[in-house]
Amino acid sequence: MAEQPIIDRIVAIRDQWHTKKHPFFQKMLDGSLPLRALGIYMAQHLNFVNKVVPSYGIMVYRAPPDVRKAMVENLAEEEGLQAIPKEGHVPHDHWDMINTFCRAAGLSDAEIAATAPTPAWWGRTLHYLHVTQHEPIGVVLAMQSTQEGQQVALNTEITIPSFEKHYGFTRDDPEIGFFVEHAEADLEHSRRQQELAAKYLDTPELEQRALEVCEEAVRLRWASISDLYRLHVLEEAPLLPEGIAA
Repeated sequence: MAEQPIIDRIVAIRDQWHTKKHPFFQKMLDGSLPLRALGIYMAQHLNFVNKVVPSYGIMVYRAPPDVRKAMVENLAEEEGLQAIPKEGHVPHDHWDMINTFCRAAGLSDAEIAATAPTPAWWGRTLHYLHVTQHEPIGVVLAMQSTQEGQQVALNTEITIPSFEKHYGFTRDDPEIGFFVEHAEADLEHSRRQQELAAKYLDTPELEQRALEVCEEAVRLRWASISDLYRLHVLEEAPLLPEGIAA
């Protein structure tokens, strides 16, 4: 395995823990996942990106010019300042798209704002922030590619077909615009991240560190979805100290 290119090894780790295989998303394939549960997932994702996207500014400060340019382009796309570089695309504010879906899934604006990160969502968020601030640039890029890179298959194979088959949406509906946009945007983002990671993971030690950090990140992403599965699909009561309400 060590003779494989480093990006192939990183992709293998990503795919081993790919959340498209998680029971939470698998339930979309037959329409048995409540739409509201997916809305809560997106509200959690909104919390996550609200905290981690500003950390891209730290990367811009730390990074060499080619990485800096890629990060600025990524930020511009997230903020709706420019479209992804594919024909027919126009700029979209990704924050607005998340809120639009959450409302379509039955969450009020107050519920979206009040969504509190679960323990695994906090762990995933803090891990991402720590890596962005402290790890070598190639390691950060590798970790990011395992997160954005999952959105492509998750959306093309699971969410978009399921929305159309079971949830009454069409691909052109603005309510699912986030999923359609990221099926393509994150293909481009993760490609850039992988190419740049391969360039800057230029020692065996950096390659090994990237593999370790990437596995931590994909395990935490999986665990964050498990939190939602237990709470909003299995409807398990959280274990709390006596006298504490959920």
